[in-house]
Amino acid sequence: MLTAGWTMAMVLAVAALTAGCSRRITRSGPPDLFGRVPAQRSASQGTSEARAAAAKKPQTPDEMLRELFRQQARGAFNPLTDDRRVRLFQTRLQLDPQDLAARLELAGIYESYRLYEEAFEHYSEALNLASQSAGTASAGTVSAPGSSLVGSKAQPMAEKAALGLARSARGAGRNSEAIPVLAAFVKRSPAASAWNELGLLYDETGDRAAAELAFRQALVLDPNSDRARNNLGYNLLLQNKPEAAEAEFRRALESNPKSATARNNLGVILAKRGDVEAARQQFRLAAADAATAHNNLAVVLLEMGEYERSREELVKALTARHYFAPALTNFKLVQGLLRQRTELITAGGRLPLNSAHIPPTLALAGPPEPPSSPEALGDEAGRRRAARVEQPVALDQPAAEREAGAESNVPNNPEDRP
Repeated sequence: MLTAGWTMAMVLAVAALTAGCSRRITRSGPPDLFGRVPAQRSASQGTSEARAAAAKKPQTPDEMLRELFRQQARGAFNPLTDDRRVRLFQTRLQLDPQDLAARLELAGIYESYRLYEEAFEHYSEALNLASQSAGTASAGTVSAPGSSLVGSKAQPMAEKAALGLARSARGAGRNSEAIPVLAAFVKRSPAASAWNELGLLYDETGDRAAAELAFRQALVLDPNSDRARNNLGYNLLLQNKPEAAEAEFRRALESNPKSATARNNLGVILAKRGDVEAARQQFRLAAADAATAHNNLAVVLLEMGEYERSREELVKALTARHYFAPALTNFKLVQGLLRQRTELITAGGRLPLNSAHIPPTLALAGPPEPPSSPEALGDEAGRRRAARVEQPVALDQPAAEREAGAESNVPNNPEDRP
């Protein structure tokens, strides 16, 4: 009996010790490879984090801004490295620098991304290659092995390179550099499109007389070119010859009644002459909707100083299309100009000292054009809607420059036609 009691006591004692050890193991967890239990690991980690936090210095505003820029740049699209076509044509040019087709394609891609400096360099090199190929073909010799061109193919590619060079030169502001190159090209290979581009370059540099001669030469080669006719009309308008400009705009419309550019410019001339109703009709024919037509007429009236009449047209535009952003912007501008004029009258003909003159910023009317594909960088690519015209700027420009102009505060209304 006594033995049984001692046995039971021993069993109970062992069970108690086992339970205590189990509770301690459950609480502490198994040791790690270094023999530390979770509690020790937590304490060690906390100490390490505290030391790291203490050692880390607070970021300066400049460091914080740089980090923010780095975060925003992550995942951003870089056409020079992320566009597979760019890498493809760059590889082709590394293997064969005389690959004219690859150079033209790469230049077109750069132009579509508005990388005008890069596009200008490649178009210039392509023009040199094409001219050399055409020259060797005309001399009866074999073209350069890498060019893979014969005379019949070299000439169209040379013209494509020349036109691209002129467009990218305007985008990069290298007009004076491109003029002698294009002038030499049109002497070797007269083409209406090249003469038209040369006229645009002259107009960009302010040489109106030379630009007029270039546009007229383009019309000699292609009398039915409403594009060159329109550009000639605008050039004459810049030379303060509104009657001659109107005649050219009307002749452009005879060649192409759908030319929104010529209609808008004709509307501007009519509005400035005082024939507002006829101008409204031209704007309506050129625009996609009534709101845009009223907005464009309002801008012309604003430029003429007819603020009240401009506001009336803007009210009509906003009535036709609520929340029309260009009309809202112009309405705010007109209201500010009217307020400024009231302050001038109140001040006895003199503006108050704290009054600042704000130059007019004309909103571009019409929805944005989708980006053009590099394969469509011809005359028809990325055509700007005529609804974007607000004042008589009618220079025909290519897709890349038109998209750039659409984002600026300088209204223009180019329309490219082959």
